[in-house]
Amino acid sequence: MADICLICGASRSRTVWHRGAAKIERCLGCGLLFTTERPVENELMALYDGDLLIKSHFEPAAPIAIPVPEWKQEEHLQLLDGVARLGVRNGPLLDVGCFSGMFLANAKKRGFTVVGVEPNREAFLRLQNELQMNVVHGSLSSARFPIDSFSVVAFLDVIEHVTDPVSELQEAFRILRRGGVLVLSTPNVAGISQRIIQAKRRLFRQDWCPIDDVPWHLWGFTRSTLSRCVEKASFKVRRIMWLKPSLLTTNLGAGSSLAKRLGLRMLGEVSRPPHMSDRIALFAQK
Repeated sequence: MADICLICGASRSRTVWHRGAAKIERCLGCGLLFTTERPVENELMALYDGDLLIKSHFEPAAPIAIPVPEWKQEEHLQLLDGVARLGVRNGPLLDVGCFSGMFLANAKKRGFTVVGVEPNREAFLRLQNELQMNVVHGSLSSARFPIDSFSVVAFLDVIEHVTDPVSELQEAFRILRRGGVLVLSTPNVAGISQRIIQAKRRLFRQDWCPIDDVPWHLWGFTRSTLSRCVEKASFKVRRIMWLKPSLLTTNLGAGSSLAKRLGLRMLGEVSRPPHMSDRIALFAQK
């Protein structure tokens, strides 16, 4: 029997990818993509408390943060502008999975009082000791923030990693003040780049995994399924914004040859118009 979909409650799904013990299903009720073998809370925290993430974002000697790409800085400012459009321009802001602290720093410059939650101990210690930021080590649920604590709660490229996104968002709803803003960013598995690459791989009978970075990513959202997930946690969705495609940001150097890199770069440019990007942001309110 298929897993019960956390978002729509359907019990029917179809296997779309399988390798060893790892399997991805597509819910036949709402289209949500999900992995069937998901870690429990302590396993998830152990996965993100290792040194792989630190090595990928910090120079080993200091550790000194690798210079922030310009696109990331611009994206954070866009997200903060989106929050301001909903009438929230200050107050306490929580960044769940804050890691490098960059979003916290940008929010602080905008006048927010910032707090972070970070499962990686090395990143937590750096933020706390070197950058003097108010950060809690662990998960959102283990932080046990009081009810109505925050004006803004952010999950930036985080919601696809958690074991139960609905429960995670319900906790965010509990700790947000009335009128407070939830802001999420996550990959969009229905982006034009995924569709074209999937078609190419099927044509040449190559393996295709519809969710990037399994087992790090556990869920594959679209505009529709992300909205339903947020609404199930009692939020009211206010806006969905299309972010710069991954082929022009996180996957800018993808491709094993110059020709492939140029082709993927062109595909990224084609993905720039609204409704075509493989990355989205959602704004909702309590």
